[in-house]
Amino acid sequence: MVRTVKSGKVVEKSQFFVGERKPRAPKKKGSSSLSKKDSNMNQAVRRLARVLNCNFTKGDLFLTLTYDEHHLNRLENKADNADKACQLFWRRISRILSDIGVKIRGVWITADKDEASGNPVRLHHHLVVGSEGFDITWENKKLIGCKINGREVSEIWGNGSVHVEYLKQQDDYTAVANYMVRQAVGGMDAKKWHTSRGLAKPIVVSEKAIIAPSVLRAPGGADVREMGRYDEQTGTHYIRYIRRNDRTDLQKVEDMFYSGGAE
Repeated sequence: MVRTVKSGKVVEKSQFFVGERKPRAPKKKGSSSLSKKDSNMNQAVRRLARVLNCNFTKGDLFLTLTYDEHHLNRLENKADNADKACQLFWRRISRILSDIGVKIRGVWITADKDEASGNPVRLHHHLVVGSEGFDITWENKKLIGCKINGREVSEIWGNGSVHVEYLKQQDDYTAVANYMVRQAVGGMDAKKWHTSRGLAKPIVVSEKAIIAPSVLRAPGGADVREMGRYDEQTGTHYIRYIRRNDRTDLQKVEDMFYSGGAE
């Protein structure tokens, strides 16, 4: 089976078996759990990337909520209570936005890991939210105010500081999804993020049965963003790309975010 999914401008093709699987080559002892963990992480990144690609664009906000010592020390079961604190913040800004006729759209996680190394770090939260209803003021590229209906967002958060950045113009926000998911609290099978209701969903363009699996290819001129390893034993394969006519910028973007006045 080959499934084609479109999220915003991003197209993904996945080739996999349905029904009885072909026998696999013997695995090395101890490699199964590590391989499964990596696979689950990659799938989590891809699922979140589809949400971001369908719903967010340049100028939407990337917020980082941090805790001061007083409020961090008050969290007894730190991960669970941090989740509750962010949920409360989410409900508050949702109500305030609703008062001015704006429906919140966004995604958030609770994080306690370094994205690159996986080592423990201080608890914090990352949020991607639509910019509608936010009043942000910059002076000499320095944030001097982020308000919703006249109230400072840091005051609404109330547990520490709020760092504000903008999403850059990118056709594919997989890098942002990877940044968020790999910091998230929880084990291999934990739900790693929360979303607002009513977000657009990826479209399953087609599902085609195949007789003989082969390496997946992108259309001519497409910008290939990821090409998985073709598994000869099972025929499974994955590719992610942006079609020629959908690309807005062929240059690679090094940074995921920018601060006010930086572009």
